[in-house]
Amino acid sequence: MVNRRRSAGACALLLSIAAGYGAARAVQAGPLDGVLGKVLKVGGIGFLVQKFGKPIDKAINTVLAQRGVRYEGKTKVVPILSVGDGAHIGAAQVQGEESQVKKVRHVVAVEIPLGRVKDKALFPVRSLTPGKADFKPIQGTGVTAVIDFRI
Repeated sequence: MVNRRRSAGACALLLSIAAGYGAARAVQAGPLDGVLGKVLKVGGIGFLVQKFGKPIDKAINTVLAQRGVRYEGKTKVVPILSVGDGAHIGAAQVQGEESQVKKVRHVVAVEIPLGRVKDKALFPVRSLTPGKADFKPIQGTGVTAVIDFRI
């Protein structure tokens, strides 16, 4: 029980630091603005989401349950990569039938400009490699929450 609390606390601390870094970044350029820095951010946030996915999932479910939202099926938190107006990396909660949710490894978000409006399509997938069968959306799953940071 103590390890779970420490893990959840560490996850919350790291996400808070990342959010604070993102806000400070808008004011001045930092050491992670180069290509290497972006690779480190993507790898680091992806690693944290995979490592602390279960506590993040539990926290999201707790917050949403307080708002009266209940899910049918299973939920899981996986890394998300968003492309369009800039690139973002973060965490996405997927929901669906347990057998389908187990297949999800990532979520890909693509911004689609529709004149004056921007739309975002979210695809739970097994792999981030375009052109492979694992890159196709997993049927019966949907995205219920997104936490992302600008790369």
